[in-house]
Amino acid sequence: MAKSIRSKHKRKMRNVKREHFSKRGLENLKRIAAQDAEALKEIATMKPAEEVMAEAKAKADAMEVDKAAKVFSKKTKQDEHGHYPEWMNQRAVKKQKKKLAKSKKKPGKKIKW
Repeated sequence: MAKSIRSKHKRKMRNVKREHFSKRGLENLKRIAAQDAEALKEIATMKPAEEVMAEAKAKADAMEVDKAAKVFSKKTKQDEHGHYPEWMNQRAVKKQKKKLAKSKKKPGKKIKW
């Protein structure tokens, strides 16, 4: 199909509009970035990495654990009370139970002819 004068004009006007707003947008971005940098200087103070790591290590050492983590068997995926983890959905639990039953099942006697 041939391009109409109307569509050419619309395209031209869109380009003009795009250029006009891009200048405005760029100025806006620069202004916002400058404000953010100033605000950040007031709020945050930069520390060397060694200090930050030392503080984190001290906090980790000082932290006490209230509850002991549950221990799950890798084979059965159950804890010592026979419960499955909370994150495991019921479909996965059923699948695991089938798998365990299959592994516990003894092979039947084969008929010899």
